[in-house]
Amino acid sequence: MRPFLSIISLVFFCGAFAQSDSLWSVWKNSSLPDSARLKAISALSWKTVFQQPDSGIALAELQLQLARKSGDPKALFTAYNTLAAGNKMRSDLSAALDYFNRCLEVARSMNDRKRIANTLSNLSTIYKDLGDQPRALQLLHQSLRIDEELGNKEGMAGTFNNIGNIYKRVNETAKALENYAKSAALYAELDNPRGRAVVLVGIGTLHGDLGMLDTAVAELRTAIGLYHRIGNRLDLGKAHNNLGQVLTRMGRMREAYAEFDSARTIHGAMGARDLLARNLYYTGQALLREGRAAEAVRSCREGLAIADSLGLLDQRKECTDCLMHAYAQAGDFRRAYAMQQAFIDLDDTLDRANNGKEVTRLEMTRVFRERWIADSLDQVRTDLEKQMVVDRRMAEQRTQRGFLIFSVIVALVIAGALLSRLRYTSKAKRAIEREKERSDDLLHNILPEEVAAELMEKGSAEARTFDSATVLFTDFKGFTAMSEQLTATELVAEIDHCFKALDAIVEKHGVEKIKTIGDSYMAAAGLPDPASSNAADIVLAALEMRDAIAQRRAERLREGRPAFEMRIGLHSGPVIAGIVGVKKFAYDIWGDTVNTASRMESSGEPGRVNISAATHALVKDVIWLRFEPRGMVAAKGKGALEMFFVDRA
Repeated sequence: MRPFLSIISLVFFCGAFAQSDSLWSVWKNSSLPDSARLKAISALSWKTVFQQPDSGIALAELQLQLARKSGDPKALFTAYNTLAAGNKMRSDLSAALDYFNRCLEVARSMNDRKRIANTLSNLSTIYKDLGDQPRALQLLHQSLRIDEELGNKEGMAGTFNNIGNIYKRVNETAKALENYAKSAALYAELDNPRGRAVVLVGIGTLHGDLGMLDTAVAELRTAIGLYHRIGNRLDLGKAHNNLGQVLTRMGRMREAYAEFDSARTIHGAMGARDLLARNLYYTGQALLREGRAAEAVRSCREGLAIADSLGLLDQRKECTDCLMHAYAQAGDFRRAYAMQQAFIDLDDTLDRANNGKEVTRLEMTRVFRERWIADSLDQVRTDLEKQMVVDRRMAEQRTQRGFLIFSVIVALVIAGALLSRLRYTSKAKRAIEREKERSDDLLHNILPEEVAAELMEKGSAEARTFDSATVLFTDFKGFTAMSEQLTATELVAEIDHCFKALDAIVEKHGVEKIKTIGDSYMAAAGLPDPASSNAADIVLAALEMRDAIAQRRAERLREGRPAFEMRIGLHSGPVIAGIVGVKKFAYDIWGDTVNTASRMESSGEPGRVNISAATHALVKDVIWLRFEPRGMVAAKGKGALEMFFVDRA
């Protein structure tokens, strides 16, 4: 992976050496200029994030606050870059993608082509991990063009290495070696030990794949020695992992397990879960080689659970394949077959299946309608024929030919009138039914189903008090600034797109949408039917809302378009709910709970879900949630309130 850009010299980890103590003292001294404090905290966070990602991210968030205060775009870029690096190392690829896109925004605003090229290369590593190799390669070629124009050899070296990694991933061995060689030559010219180590890992792993095992071992051991000297734990863990894999192929199992254990210890301590999943797969493969099927199953099942939780397709395939062979080796052919099917199914997408079902449904609907119309016409024709028979028999009883002709004419006229009347009646009935359906749908779109039913039955709906509801508010950050960059049509279209996504999420979780106010969205759980949803449902909905807007933001930023960030706040307590108005009536809720929920939103941060102590008390035992206490936070009009950030465990 290409090194992340840093314009500040690296320092030793805070507290370990006198220089770090000095930097920490500078940061803590608020009487010093912001520029000096920023330099100190930037150096501390950058070094720390490679040793302890969570601690590094915490320092980088302090750095970001000061960078925003200073208004220095370079400081802002550096903070975003450190946050991106930290989140990538703890396998939060969505957050890393968002922060790298923010880096790109800032670099473009400064017209800093070197930073633009570096960020494009870093972005490629995210897409590589997500399995989108074409997109990753496209970004790398963009980065390489810029660095070649600038004569930036360090940037070119990192990009050539990343291109080699892509070609290795897709089994283009010759192209991979060609790009690794270019990278190695540039790093040797620059005398860059970290760069040399990175390339040695790539080349060593590839030589192992090609069967050049002794060469691979020598290269990987050299890389490990370099990483030990420069103190890069994350890449050190990768090198141990890859060396263990090569030693497994050589049958040197005791040494292989020692390397896997070293990698697992490093990645586990750093929270690098994507690398941990691959380590467990490699370990499972080694255990299979020795016929230790039960242990291989445990290792690969643990790896699969991690890969599933992170949505990593490559690791899911690897661990599923490992489990298939492990179950077969253990004689459990039923589970082996199930894993084989799971492995095959990973290549199919839900979208493809859903699209197929939708086409089938539409075709069946079309055939049904055509059959219904044909049956209706056949029935009209049969009724007319019966009427004609009756008229004809009556006419035959007449003795006068003229009367007979007259009767037939009258019968035809009557039949035509009956047919016309039948068609008109059927058409009118269908129109009435359609209008009734539209009015019912419109009413259900405005009001909750229970309230709409009460209104249609009684002509009115009574207000109700709910002792425990959880209210959600969202708000877009930077709405005013974005409105200045878009036309009115574009702005409304983007808000509509976002709110439609939120509508789908609240419906999925049984949560009741209350209303939208400008760029704010309001929903509630526990009403109008208290059994329909609870606090946990709406918290999960809030997390999905956050992710949906973050994904939309990433998509727009990739396209070079402005995008929203969103704050979300929740509070639980009693509310009153009912219908207000006669014309343009609406279902609404009132009470101090609503006001406090609004304060939770305004006191939160973009991309975070902020909840009150009352909501926390209702969901604190939910095992798939984790909480970050914020202590007492000042809220406008409410004084200091206890708040928590919530996320998935």
